[in-house]
Amino acid sequence: MTARTDRQATALRPLALSQGTLSRADGSAQFTFGNVSVLGSVTGPAEVRLRDELVDRATLEINVRPLRGQGGPPIKAAASTLSQLFAPLILLHLYPRALIQHTLQTISSPSTTFTKPFSTDPSLRSDDKGKGKELEAPRGTGVGAGEKAARINAAMMALVDAGVQCRGMLVAVAVAFVPVQDGEADDEEMRLDPTSAEEEEATSTHVFAFSFGQGVGGTEGTCVGVDSVGTFSEDQLFDAQDLAQTACQTILAFIRKSVETKYGVEGAPPPAQVKTAPEVDMHDAEVAEESEDDDRVMIEA
Repeated sequence: MTARTDRQATALRPLALSQGTLSRADGSAQFTFGNVSVLGSVTGPAEVRLRDELVDRATLEINVRPLRGQGGPPIKAAASTLSQLFAPLILLHLYPRALIQHTLQTISSPSTTFTKPFSTDPSLRSDDKGKGKELEAPRGTGVGAGEKAARINAAMMALVDAGVQCRGMLVAVAVAFVPVQDGEADDEEMRLDPTSAEEEEATSTHVFAFSFGQGVGGTEGTCVGVDSVGTFSEDQLFDAQDLAQTACQTILAFIRKSVETKYGVEGAPPPAQVKTAPEVDMHDAEVAEESEDDDRVMIEA
């Protein structure tokens, strides 16, 4: 795998964020990493079915829809992971006996589904012709790490657009370790926000989610979720976490700027316009006062 030519290894792809894109949802947002885009919508707090009703908090329901095809076990697992991330963050106790329904739909994403021969045994390595040639162990993950990170960011911004009270902000980003041939030795390079091609060649991919807010991460952010796939060392995991934390701070700054632009709260309000009173001639004022006194005497008479 060659080095990047369009951007540095620690650089993000172009980011895009739009809120309020769906008119029939209480809140919606679309978040994009390069050519990977996810749309999130929130409905609620709304009426909940009696069997799902909770007397002390709201019921959180998250549905994940893939770009194409039907959702299987991986989609169910993704929805469960998102529920575990957002349930402690949302102030569900403020909405008892209600339903907060969250739907996430992948809008655009390069396909990474089984582009290489797949086997459940990672020790088996063979080429397309089955000749037993030593190759990289196929991964066949189907859903890329960049798409997982975009889901988390889209889900968070949809909650913000819906006005659902949360303890803080949740921001996610992906990191991959890609083999790079350097002379005769193969080394692994850590790459932030990998593309689908880089994820296919990567030995491991990691999705980090950081919480920002008073008491839940502050301005530096606290890691509250990690989704790792592949073979990696402990040092690689910690290095990736440090890089992801810095990147999430950058993404959070971009989100804040986007929200300020949408709601028009950037900068201080303009100073109030005070009109000066016109100057009054004292002689004219005395004449007007005498005229008012004469009128009052005539009325009393």
